[in-house]
Amino acid sequence: MDVSMDTLDQETIPINSKRYPNDDNEIALTSKGLKYRGKHEPYPSLMQLDECTKDVSLVVNNQKLNAHKNVLASNSDYFDRMFDSYFKERFQDKIEINITDVSFEILSTLVQFFYTSEIYITENNVQDLLISSSIFLLDDVQTACVNYIKKIIDAENCLNMKDFANTLGLNDLYSICMTYIINNFRLVANTKEFMQTNYDELMLLIKNDDLFAKEDMVYDVVMNWIKYDPVTRSKYSSELLWYVRLPLVLNTYQGVIKVHEYPGAKINELSSFRMEHRRPFRKGILVLSHYPFESTPEWYDAALDQWQNCMCENCQCKTFQYRLLPPRSLCTVILLDDGRLFAAGGCRYGIGMKSAYIFDLKTNKWVSLIDMQFERLKPFIVQLGSYVYVIGGCTSNRHDASAIECFDLKRKEWSVINCEINLVDTFKNDNYVACVKGLIYIIGMNEAGYYDARTHKWKYIDPIPEFNKGSAVCTLNGNIYIIGGQRMENCYKSVWAYCTLTEEWVSLSELNYARSFSGAVAMNGNIYLFGGKMINTSYSNTFEIYDPHDNKWVTSNAFMKKDRCHIDAIVIEKNSELFKKVFEEGNSAIIH
Repeated sequence: MDVSMDTLDQETIPINSKRYPNDDNEIALTSKGLKYRGKHEPYPSLMQLDECTKDVSLVVNNQKLNAHKNVLASNSDYFDRMFDSYFKERFQDKIEINITDVSFEILSTLVQFFYTSEIYITENNVQDLLISSSIFLLDDVQTACVNYIKKIIDAENCLNMKDFANTLGLNDLYSICMTYIINNFRLVANTKEFMQTNYDELMLLIKNDDLFAKEDMVYDVVMNWIKYDPVTRSKYSSELLWYVRLPLVLNTYQGVIKVHEYPGAKINELSSFRMEHRRPFRKGILVLSHYPFESTPEWYDAALDQWQNCMCENCQCKTFQYRLLPPRSLCTVILLDDGRLFAAGGCRYGIGMKSAYIFDLKTNKWVSLIDMQFERLKPFIVQLGSYVYVIGGCTSNRHDASAIECFDLKRKEWSVINCEINLVDTFKNDNYVACVKGLIYIIGMNEAGYYDARTHKWKYIDPIPEFNKGSAVCTLNGNIYIIGGQRMENCYKSVWAYCTLTEEWVSLSELNYARSFSGAVAMNGNIYLFGGKMINTSYSNTFEIYDPHDNKWVTSNAFMKKDRCHIDAIVIEKNSELFKKVFEEGNSAIIH
């Protein structure tokens, strides 16, 4: 069914879809400053240069800065109140005002902003600007500074920024800093500043179930914090270790005993009241592939850094795994928000298929849906609310095909999206797709842009500097990663990322191994890249992990049990119905 863009009911599309939890916080891939454009129109440059009409001098440590009263008052409530009817010198031709608590350099920057309506915020001046904007009641500058700080938070400055935000009463910024510390605890805990953390702050962290750290690391951090100042900190050992999940750190019990060596240390019990991993490690990655052969699913356990699958023969779990196999070779499978799997496309005799399916967890079967309008082979699939968008992968009738068609999960029908995207021929086949903040980015060989499903508008962006076929695609922190790929049968290690915040492409650290047609997914702040075609082999069982803070790929020592290619990698929770049916009966030891 062909429909115009105006016929889709966009009120049912929530942009904060649960499928993209890692996109909640955008992080710029470059360290450039921020040029903020104010709400006022800039004053003429001649007015700035005319010293004769300047009627106020701002004095900081015997340094004078001349300006116009009307300019200061119209841009700052602080000066507006100063120049009101109660100001005794308001009728003087030229007045002089002493300014304290602000440096001359920062004051000059702000006054220049009053005239030009532009200010350049950097990591070096953002804190001073934030303090000064609070003094001069510049809410817009303060907001711009806070937003900039959110983008530059890292392991080295997050503790300082947290304390800074707390001092100024910036609760939103404080929460952002705390979230960063929790999500990047393994990096923050290794800094010198962390050892200065007081007891209450440390307790707040180790009690948090979302703390991204394996329990042996939490134990080491607590012990190192005590050792840093044993005379005053040993008395806290019992309370702190109570919140360490000691049953998960069996090999360090002897270390717990040794805490008695510190004066004032007290250990009442060697058991924690919690025996399960923290929330980030109660999930893992389900790997599905149906190419080049039928291969049952595998599960990467983040807590154990191990691959799991059911080794039992003829058990219910094993039977379910076979039923879970992708319904068609070279179809694409995603996890819907409601926990079901959705599949579209496929290959038959080298040609794409119109097939679409949903995996019903009640019947444990793939259920056929109405066919798509176009034949597609390994398309991209994106869910936004109650709509599922299938993009690219067209293999026949390319000139008649649409780049995007949409399945309404409520009405159970397909619609073709008619817009400018369809004019780009390569978008129908050779493209990469990712969703960030409700925008569907489509990256082709020579053109790229994003489709806004709320407004039905298309906007072009800069094309990727280097386009390879068979690259893996992943989103993390508001950035789109295009990983590996091949040209002329040669595999490449290159990694490009599009920063949606700065709207530019950035070349990142290369892979350890050149590969194409891999599977990629983001979990716990890292990117995991699985299998694919490599040099001298069409399928592989290796995988690499990317840490965006170090900009480094590390090859894991854990290997998949099967060589795989054309992989769909899906993050699922261990307590989900899907996980329990796939693995619980076959290997209950991995349920924590």
